[in-house]
Amino acid sequence: MRCYLNIGNTHTQILYIAPDRLNFQETVATDDFSPEMIRPDELSFIGASCVVERMFPVLADLGVHLVTPEAASKFVDFSLVDASTLGQDRIANAVYLTKRATLPAVSLDFGTCITAEIVDAQKRFLGGAIFPGRTLTRRALNLYTSKLPFVELADELPQNLGTNTADAIRLGADAAAIDAVAGFLARVEKMLGKRPAVYACGGDRAFFLRAPELAGMRDGKDNFTLRGVERTFR
Repeated sequence: MRCYLNIGNTHTQILYIAPDRLNFQETVATDDFSPEMIRPDELSFIGASCVVERMFPVLADLGVHLVTPEAASKFVDFSLVDASTLGQDRIANAVYLTKRATLPAVSLDFGTCITAEIVDAQKRFLGGAIFPGRTLTRRALNLYTSKLPFVELADELPQNLGTNTADAIRLGADAAAIDAVAGFLARVEKMLGKRPAVYACGGDRAFFLRAPELAGMRDGKDNFTLRGVERTFR
């Protein structure tokens, strides 16, 4: 049985694949994840994308194969960028774009950060962008001011100006995130000379999929990055 991991800042996804049984996937909080959860003695292969620094020694002890530009090079050409700086999740997203999308295409991963990856029709990774996610913006406002509270995420963007501090933060932070992504996609379309396919993934994608400014963006589902990890090691 083979196992694939997507270890993010907030959640860790685990996918088991065996030829004689149904695939099984589960999600746990990254703070709660431990090696015992993946039953390493029963596995023939473990591949992973990880963005959490403290987990690397643990994964090394397990003999986990990490997503790298070299491992992914049979699917994506990274020669146009400094691939040594790319996060493993971004590499996995680029890999899965080559299976999921008609190229050129963009993946937008809405998590703690919003990361964008662009793969052109020649399967070349062109680069992308990194934005603060909605929660990260709220944390920054709370951390670097003396009075602004941390405001929980809302499912919808306020339709009117904020008449209290919490609603003002919701409107400012969330509208800024939507407009930043919309502006970035407009830049990408101008650069490519055509409108690319755009796929949303990550835990906060539902909010952005509802935004009229991002109409046409497709739902890449929960396991977009995880499937990119699996594809990398095929």
